[in-house]
Amino acid sequence: MNNADSASQSVQTMYAERFATDLTDNRAEQKELTAQIERLRARLERLRADETWLAGMQAALPGETAPPRPRRAPRTGEKPVEVEDPAGTPVPGPRPAGRAKARPSRARTSGKKAAAAATAPLHQLIRALMPLGEPRLVREVHADLTEAHPERGTSVQVVRNTLETLVKRGVVGKGIQKGTAMYTATEAAPAEGETARAAG
Repeated sequence: MNNADSASQSVQTMYAERFATDLTDNRAEQKELTAQIERLRARLERLRADETWLAGMQAALPGETAPPRPRRAPRTGEKPVEVEDPAGTPVPGPRPAGRAKARPSRARTSGKKAAAAATAPLHQLIRALMPLGEPRLVREVHADLTEAHPERGTSVQVVRNTLETLVKRGVVGKGIQKGTAMYTATEAAPAEGETARAAG
């Protein structure tokens, strides 16, 4: 027998021994698990028998009633069942989901503010949007006005004319920076609700 045949036979013998060992372990584990399953099944049968006996003994006691069965949750759209308490007063079941009380809408308040802004003088709205002592470009004031009060639909030229009117009144200052007109609020804007002075 040459060396190649001897090596091949040794490998076959090694695998045969390993397979035999693994097979023995596998069968032993199966046997152990089967025994555990049988013990658990027998334990379950005893518990069921004990449950039946205990329930019968409890029902046989004077004044005792069978324990109440657990209530199932009502299905969607199904009217909840009212349960009576020991005093005989019906106790309403839980309300089905999806019927939470609606909160009052804020649309009415927002509508009032929008209506007030639509009728307020333009110079009053512009002064309210100009921080005191901060120079602003006409287009910046126009952008702030459009964002805060889109219902006014005012043009840049109208905003410029209004700023010039406020400059004449002395409530807004005007300066030139790099050839561009800058407008600065020199007085605080009147409080909300205060009657605005008529434009002149």
